[in-house]
Amino acid sequence: MSSIETHDKNMTGVQEELLRIIQSDEVSGLLDEVVDRIEEIEGAYQQIRQLRETVKPLLPGNSEYNERYWMAAYILYPKSSELLEKIKRFKETYLEMEKLEQVVESHKEEKEKLEAQIELLEGEREDIQYGIEETLSESLEYYLSFDDSELEDMIWRIMTDYYEEYYEKAKK
Repeated sequence: MSSIETHDKNMTGVQEELLRIIQSDEVSGLLDEVVDRIEEIEGAYQQIRQLRETVKPLLPGNSEYNERYWMAAYILYPKSSELLEKIKRFKETYLEMEKLEQVVESHKEEKEKLEAQIELLEGEREDIQYGIEETLSESLEYYLSFDDSELEDMIWRIMTDYYEEYYEKAKK
């Protein structure tokens, strides 16, 4: 067999395989999607070609930027003032947001420090309260040792009322 015959046979085999793919129900959806993308690319290519032809006369001979930069600038040109203003506002807004996020973060750190301080003070308050109760208990031990004495109950009620009253004042 000659190389031309082999080539023709191979071409026929490829054509048959391509036709089988085109006629296949299993890949018809995928095939349609690829066809649509090819059409979009062809359309975009034509638009880029037109844009290139429009921009070519505007290119200075000694530009440090290549043709694509000039094409991109031409696309942005009709609304460039508006676009630049919006980009400026976007940057300003973004920077302001960053500042506020830093403030929030510093407040979170400060809050955590204050909560840790409160926790330490709470422990100290509990120790002091325990000390007060222990001192009262020692001082009044003699009186509390009497049978049927209501003195202990009365003192604990006074202390409980004192703590509750103090907490209410502290909340205000």
